[in-house]
Order: sequence, then structure tokens, then C-alpha cells
Amino acid sequence: MRIGVVSSFPPTIAGVSDYGAHVTEYLAIDPRVESVTVFAEQLPGLPAQQRVGPVEVRRVWRRNGIGTGPALVRALRSVRPDVVWFNLGLTMFGTRPIAAASGLVTPLATTLLGYRTVVTLHELPALADLGALGLRSRHIRLGATLVPRLVLRASAVVVTLDRYRRFLIERYGARNIRRIPLGGHDRTRYEAEPHRETALVFGTFGPHKEPGLVAEAVAQLRRTRPHLQLIVAGADHPRYPGFMADCCARHGLDGSWVGYVPAERLAALFARATVVVVPSRASTGSSGVIYRAVSHARAVIASDLPDFRGLAQDEDLQLSWFAPGDSRGLAGALDCLLGDADRRRRLVRHNLQTIERLTPAKIADAYLAAFDDPGRPNDATQMSGVPTIGGLVPAISTGGEA
Repeated sequence: MRIGVVSSFPPTIAGVSDYGAHVTEYLAIDPRVESVTVFAEQLPGLPAQQRVGPVEVRRVWRRNGIGTGPALVRALRSVRPDVVWFNLGLTMFGTRPIAAASGLVTPLATTLLGYRTVVTLHELPALADLGALGLRSRHIRLGATLVPRLVLRASAVVVTLDRYRRFLIERYGARNIRRIPLGGHDRTRYEAEPHRETALVFGTFGPHKEPGLVAEAVAQLRRTRPHLQLIVAGADHPRYPGFMADCCARHGLDGSWVGYVPAERLAALFARATVVVVPSRASTGSSGVIYRAVSHARAVIASDLPDFRGLAQDEDLQLSWFAPGDSRGLAGALDCLLGDADRRRRLVRHNLQTIERLTPAKIADAYLAAFDDPGRPNDATQMSGVPTIGGLVPAISTGGEA
């Protein structure tokens, strides 16, 4: 099978980029796959074409460029893949309405041109707080409502949360929906906790995911836990350049912020943490940070948002919760979890057992099944070979009501 992948790709720092690189790596080493070609964004200083391990990367479109759609179609025609996989974030192609539209309409174009087309939608605008995510433009909101209608013409649409699958079925009558969870980005491993109590915040940051909130909670706790340490690892979200410099100035994070940490150093980063905090005020779908944290044997405290609750229910993960934006509530949750080592061990043990069912190889298998037979009927009862998680829903499920 020859696979064409349309995705943001490293060194771009974004969740969609990391996920695209992660899944393509495992697709490329599968013996059923002849080749994987990624059609990524152009970046200064990088060649138009290069090999990254077993993956060929062609940089053919420009973020916020108006010619993304035609450029992608030309590039795909030159390669002629058997299947085209679009790994889509809502603003992956840019925040300018005409640029975003040029890219987001491409799955419809490839479908009409006869390519077997599979689209992963990481965000559903109708279920997101667009204002909190900084997407207040009338044009962006209008475009966001059209995205599902455009991509549902594809051979198959993949979502990472079951609440998204149910929404698309109920709202649009879609019959081509599959749920494939993000899964473990890393091989699960147990790491002993550090001697010093440490809270870790990890990811890409903006007003919707504010490390300063955790800094406020840690400052409150230092009255009774004077040695509590905070580590902030990550970079500005692409929509908010310069955010972390401002955040550091406002909250005095210079000694806590370690900047962007590449994948090969993440094991060492998580080994420095006692707990991982996910302080989002609004979510953009499932959470790769939560998956990474539990894969590295760390207890997680997360904002009580519908997407994160849905993730925990879908995969039977056990997390601690606090109200979004509530630094006092976060301080209480942190104090409770830091003061109970037995509870942390129980959470870690349970979540490791769960995440081991969602290995990267199994996620790649699920995608290959979608690529090979994207028109498969959306009946979850046909997935009898797929293990269920916590007796709730299939870990990897197609459409239809669970």
C-alpha cells in the first residue's frame, strides 16, 4: 500500500504535527506498507524534499498561503498514492479564512478525483469553545461550521473521542465514522518518582492553556510545601507567538520554564515529575499530554472539561480533576494527590494497564484497516476482535451507537 499523508510535520511544534510524525513512523515500518509520503508545510531552511527515516517528506504548502489546495492536488498526482490520509487540525493550514478554506476543502477534492480519502478530525468546532480558543472571527466561525460537511464526503472520517463520533452520527447522519484513540505515543515504562515533589506542565501554551494558573496554585501550596517545584516544558501555541515570554514575565516563571523538549528527551522530563497538570481552560479534542503522562507512569490532574472527561471514560483512565481556571481548586487537588503516595501508585498502575492496550502498533493497525477498507459499515458489533476498555465502548470502534 502506498500512503500519502497531508499533515503538519516536525519541526513544527504542535500536537497535530507530533501525532502525524508518530503515526507515520509506525505505518512506514509495517510490512503491508510499500511507502509513506508526507505532504507537509514549507519551513525556512528545510529542503523541499527529504527522507526522515523510512518516511519521505515533501514540503509543498505554506501556512496561511492561498494556494494550498491546488499545491496539494498537484503533489498527490505526482505520487499517485493508493490512499490519502488527512491529519487535520482546524487551523493547521492557517488562521486566514481563505488560506484555511483552501486547505480544508482538499479532502473533498481528492474524494471527487477518485482517491481513497481518510480524514482524521482532531477538533469538532461545534463542540469547542471557539472564543476561549481565540477563534472569534466571524469568518473562522462560519468556516468551522462547514468543516464537518466538507470532510464527511471522504471515504472514512476518524475521530479520537466517542462523543465526537456520536455527535457526527446524530447531527449529520454520518455512516463513515471511526473512532481511533490517540493511544500511547511512547512505549509504556515505569519511572520511579523523584525525591523532590514536582508538578509538571507540558505542551503548547496560550490563553486557553495557561501555565500561570499552575504557578498560582504552586505558590499557594508553598506555604505548607516549601520545597514543591514547578517545571513548565513546552512552547508557544502556533496561534499565540510570544505567549510564553509574556507568561514568564507575569508569573515569574523564568526559573521554571525549560522551553521545548524534543521527543527523545521526554522520558527524562517525566522522570523529574511527581504529578502532571493539564490546566486547559478550553480543549481542542483529545489530549496527547494525558496519554504521554500515563505512558510514563505519572498521575494526572486535569481540568474538568467534556473532552477530557470523554477521554477518561473512553479509555477507562483514572485522573484527578479541578474546575477549569480555578487556581484554588487546583491547589487543593494538588495538595490531596501529593499527600497520598498510595493513591498515586494505584492511579499509575491502573492507567499503565489500560494504556498498554493502546500501543502505537495497534493504532497503526486501526489506521491500516481504515485505509484498506474505508467504506466498511459502521457497526461496532463487527469489531468483535477489538478489546473493550472498562466494558464501555470498543477501544477502536466504528460508527453506530455504542
